[in-house]
Amino acid sequence: MKFQSKLNKDDNSDIYHWFFPVEAEIAQQFIDGNNRRVVCKVNGEVKYHCAIHGDGTGGYRIMLNRERCKKLGLVRGETINVELEKDNSEYGMDMSEELREVLDQNPDADRIFHSFTKGMQRTLIYWVDNVKSSEIKIRRAIVMTDHIVNQNGKPDYKLLNLEIKAANQAAKLR
Repeated sequence: MKFQSKLNKDDNSDIYHWFFPVEAEIAQQFIDGNNRRVVCKVNGEVKYHCAIHGDGTGGYRIMLNRERCKKLGLVRGETINVELEKDNSEYGMDMSEELREVLDQNPDADRIFHSFTKGMQRTLIYWVDNVKSSEIKIRRAIVMTDHIVNQNGKPDYKLLNLEIKAANQAAKLR
């Protein structure tokens, strides 16, 4: 599905700033119960997994982070070309080979990970995979899987961040 929209900014939100509206007729073609996941391509250049959100007034919107706006050179009010397709991926985003391999090697962590909601799974995938280096992805995956096992499936994100900092320091000493 291809359409045009205008980039906007929500100055009242501390979390979600940049977005573009999606007409209800378009949004409803992609919403299946609670599944609102889509793959979005903006201006034929930036493709990413995301969700169609309600805007609180009966309309819909898709978020576009600052990094993507900057990469595309977008400014508020600019018309953008959007392509949407239904996201049929297992997690609603891609999972790196590194994380998949670490989960495969740790059955307890794999079981716990797959007991989480899709949203929590995406949070952890993003946390592990939001770096370029394969070595760091592996380190993060190991720290995260050990953490969820040690925490009995109740992640403590502050502690998780402290654990990755310690792992990074240990890696520098090698």
